[in-house]
Formats: sequence, structure tokens, C-alpha cells
Amino acid sequence: MSNLYSVALAPMIAKLRLHTEVSDDDRDAILALPYILRTIDKRRSLMRNDNSPEYCAIILKGFAFSHKGTRDGLRQIVSFHTPGQMLNIQQLFLKSFDHDIQAMTKCEVAMIPTAALRHLALSRVSITMALVAQAMVESSIYRQWMLNVGRRDARARVAHLLCEFAVRLGDEGIALGHAYYIPMTQQQIGDAVGLTSIHVNRVLRAFIREGVLFKKGSEVRFLQWEKLQDVAGFNSRYLHVGDPVKGVDYSDDAGHQRQ
Repeated sequence: MSNLYSVALAPMIAKLRLHTEVSDDDRDAILALPYILRTIDKRRSLMRNDNSPEYCAIILKGFAFSHKGTRDGLRQIVSFHTPGQMLNIQQLFLKSFDHDIQAMTKCEVAMIPTAALRHLALSRVSITMALVAQAMVESSIYRQWMLNVGRRDARARVAHLLCEFAVRLGDEGIALGHAYYIPMTQQQIGDAVGLTSIHVNRVLRAFIREGVLFKKGSEVRFLQWEKLQDVAGFNSRYLHVGDPVKGVDYSDDAGHQRQ
């Protein structure tokens, strides 16, 4: 196994290990998967609605977002993606793709043949569990986003998104403390929380004026983290970023891992 594999697919391993134990054997099996590296420029499409891609995409560097649109051209961002995340995990089990994914920044992506990843998942139940856990966490985030858009006021919506992004970046080793790089524009924040960019700008300026946060360009630093959490009603439990599940026996009755 070359160092190229280890460097390229390491973010995927780190992401899976947030929620599930990944053994050294499983790690090596994942790192040995065939893949094609692609660089996607900012604002370019990564995957399109109604396509049936033959590859599962892993974002290695950069940030992306998933979105759906109405027939009159309105856009709703339904999720943000960070390094290590599989962008179309549903392709392992479903034939069609039902939303669009766009690069929020310049992205480096590993394209793994769906057939190869599906074969690995079916031959190693521990890897199946890791992928299912990631899909479940994404579902948990979707539920929280639905609550955010449907029942919180404007200040709480924006505050909750800022809190979520900070926790996701901090626990994934991308940012330190409460200062982090926010890659999304005010328009993209608005499309994620159901507000206009003008309304998002007002909320952010109010937080800055109140001394809750400091913002310079794309960098945000929290000055009153607890107050921002209180405004948002934020509890990170739905992100499931604590210790991964341990003590699960993936072996068969003979004491061997299922292959």
C-alpha cells in the first residue's frame, strides 16, 4: 500500500471514527479502495439531481453543500459537507440521486467506484456499521435543521447554524477553540435557514454589536459562546460527536470476522 492511499483517504477514516470503532484491518481495507482524485472549483457542481453516478464521492479538502430547488427557482440548502464526508452515501443502496451538491469552496474529492465500496461494505459488517452510523448522524442533523427552519426565530436560526458548524469543525480537527473559518456566504446561510441575505446580515451585525462574536472576513471568533448557545437553544447531542460505540461484537460464532 502506497503512502498516496493513506494521505488521500485518511479524512474518510477520521470521519467514520467519530461515530464508530474502525479496526486497523478495516482501515487498511478502506485505504486500499480504488479511487480517482478530482479537483472541483468553487461554485461548480459535484453531483446533479436525477443522475445515477457510478462513483461515491468523498470530500477530502474544502466544503460543499447539498440543495434542492423549487420549480420557480428558489433554493433550499439542506446540508453542509466537511472533509471526510461521503457525499452520496445513498448510492450504495439506491439507484437514483435526488438532490444537487455544489462546491462551496475549491474542493478535492476522491471518487470511489460504487461497486467497489458496496462490495467492501457487504464483505465487512463492521464497515457497513460505520457507513450506516454516518448516514444516521446525517439523518439526525436533517431533523434538527427541520426544527430550526420550522420553529426557531431568525436570531436562533443563525446562532444554531454557527454553533453546529463550530462544533463539527472543532471535533473534526479542522478548527481550534471557538475561532473558525466560515466558508459560506450570507446568501448561503440564508438559503440554509430560510432567511434573506439582508436578514442574515442584520442578525450577524447584531451579534457583533452585542459582543457575542467577532467576524472579520471569513473568520468568526466566539466571544460569548455560552450566550450564543443560549440564543440558539443549542445542544450538540444530535451531532453524536462523543466517543464511538464500543464493545460491539462483529464476529460470527466461530470467532472470525464475517468476510
